[in-house]
Amino acid sequence: MKKLIVLIIVLSISLFVFSKTITFWTTETESDRQQRINALATIFEAQTGIEVKVVPIQENDLLKQIPVAKNSGTLPDLLEGGIEPLLLLASSGYMNEDLTSKIIKDFGDVYPGASRLLSNGKSNFGIPFHAWVQGIWYRKDWFDGKDLGYPLSWHNILTAAKSLNNPAKGVYGLILPKKADSYAEQVFTEIALANGARPIDENGNITFTSKAMIEAFRFYKELNKYAKPGYTTVLDALKGYLAGEASMIFYSTYIMDDIAVEDVQKSRINSFDPKLVLNTGFANKMINIRPTSYGQMVGLGILKTSNNTEEVEKFVKFLMTPKNYVYWLHMAPGGMNPTRKSVAESSEFLDNPILSRYGKEKISEIVGALDSVERFEFVNGKVISDMSKLSANFVIGKAINYMFANNWTPQQTAEWAQKEAKRVLGK
Repeated sequence: MKKLIVLIIVLSISLFVFSKTITFWTTETESDRQQRINALATIFEAQTGIEVKVVPIQENDLLKQIPVAKNSGTLPDLLEGGIEPLLLLASSGYMNEDLTSKIIKDFGDVYPGASRLLSNGKSNFGIPFHAWVQGIWYRKDWFDGKDLGYPLSWHNILTAAKSLNNPAKGVYGLILPKKADSYAEQVFTEIALANGARPIDENGNITFTSKAMIEAFRFYKELNKYAKPGYTTVLDALKGYLAGEASMIFYSTYIMDDIAVEDVQKSRINSFDPKLVLNTGFANKMINIRPTSYGQMVGLGILKTSNNTEEVEKFVKFLMTPKNYVYWLHMAPGGMNPTRKSVAESSEFLDNPILSRYGKEKISEIVGALDSVERFEFVNGKVISDMSKLSANFVIGKAINYMFANNWTPQQTAEWAQKEAKRVLGK
């Protein structure tokens, strides 16, 4: 008996002494998502003895926290984030690209388009983890009543906004972001790319004052004539659409559960429209002089500063093992779409009350769109790393906010953005 007790004590001490802890930053800060992530971390620790310290960070704060952590030497072992923070770290040489590329190769079924968005053309600086697609969600029943075309082109979007705008009845053509935040940049990106406009060209020239970019600012300002007043945010857009205040909003596929699920919708606006899911359409691309679509790839970034690379590799593969991966993705059905083809096509992933409301065909269309998503950070196979610095400083969001706050013309807005971009990039 004494020998057994001694053995247990020795094993316990050994586990304590030799167990490792890895730090994982995640932008999934909501309490229900934290519960799932912590549950996965607990299972992983039970299986491997490796503790995972989960640190939730708001998406808008991530780009601010990275420089602070770099300066203080407190970067995590692994972080979950969008393209911008991963690119920001990669441009400074902080990403473990060799291990990242190895893990993607080991999986063997990551969508090429998803992998391309986190690649510099030679290696990957992030592991594609999950993704969403942005588009215009619109009241299909209201459009049908007015015989309006699908809101895919600039012309149709503006025509519909004008036709359906009725402030006297508390209904607006659309809700448009006007705060200096990431949401404003995301919406403007799709509008600009549809007009062939980019803030930085493939040669690194800042091009805010190009004719195409000024036209994009002009279209944005024109749309606002038929938008809900005020400096509306992403939450205003969501609540406004659910409450029947807007005929159109720009939103990601994260909205799918808000539209379809009674409890979720009631948590936003204290009421539920059971027909909303049937009366809602989704335009997953935009066209003016060219077609484009916009989305966000959320990746897992492994830091070079980590001394726990073996443990991090085990945790990443644990998270993307089908059973655990589907458990993570179902935190936000429709918003979090898989990047592994085998998982996207699996019955386990589609076996969800929200995904089943939209149907397999629509879900396949959303996931398939990931191969054609465009971003300012990539042009003709080149990575525009300076773009992450502009995003970190909210240059586009500020330009849009100042355009409305100061009633600037599109030309004045473009000139301010050009000057600010040069200041941020030191050019």
